[in-house]
Amino acid sequence: MAKFKIPKIVGFLMLMAILFGAGYLFPYSYVLGKVGLLDPDIAERLAIYSDIIIFGFAMILLYGVNYFWKQDDKYGNNIGIYNKEETSFKNYTYPQITFLSVIFFMGMFTMLRFTDLLKNGFFGLKILPMQFQPLDSLLVNTAQIPVAENFMAGFTIGLICLLITFFSIKYNVSKENHRILKYFIVVIGLAIFGILWHLTVYKGSDIKILVVGIFWGLGALISLLTGFFIPFVVLHATNNFFIDFGRLYSSDFVFGFTIFVLISLIALYGFIYRKNGDWWKGANR
Repeated sequence: MAKFKIPKIVGFLMLMAILFGAGYLFPYSYVLGKVGLLDPDIAERLAIYSDIIIFGFAMILLYGVNYFWKQDDKYGNNIGIYNKEETSFKNYTYPQITFLSVIFFMGMFTMLRFTDLLKNGFFGLKILPMQFQPLDSLLVNTAQIPVAENFMAGFTIGLICLLITFFSIKYNVSKENHRILKYFIVVIGLAIFGILWHLTVYKGSDIKILVVGIFWGLGALISLLTGFFIPFVVLHATNNFFIDFGRLYSSDFVFGFTIFVLISLIALYGFIYRKNGDWWKGANR
């Protein structure tokens, strides 16, 4: 029997629908609808994240342009959104890349958080007022904020990639120079964008601007290397989760819980992908 395969653009739209639900509909209907917003500063901050969800729709439009645009094969179609076919991760499925991202970044932050090397994450987090229950705070900080900001980041990465491709086609840039241009401009461009965003939204933060730039630049690099914007979402969400989780619960509980979840995820990954032969490296499916 032939194996049913979901068209790529349908898979992307399904993913975006899930993110809209997790990053906007669920936090607003469950958390904000339950407790309201009594703090004007927090209300204004969350309104900003609600507004930039619009970049998700812009990202869908941008991906559609790239998907249906009939160009030659010289430069490829990787714009760092949903284009793993031209990367070293082409033999992985998108759920598998997501799964591995969660395991990797959760393991990284577990180690850094509990050795005090990165106690406050990459760039800290605006603490929600005490009217929020711990779970409510985790949902907003781990779901709404990363999804909203990464919609904006994903659109920026994709737009820069398309502009560089247009430029390369017009001036007949070599394939290698196109690749160098894309990686350099996208990484530096998103780093600058992240710094400007941080200075605008997180005024008064004592986090070093260089650290912010490195974080956003790293996210751009990961997106291009995997051809998928979700690993950056996972990095962002994990950063926020560990800050809030460590603030709301005791260190012993946090450490024990995260180790248990991490081991469980590794075991689950091995079980799900055990039939892939070299299960850690992925397989063509």
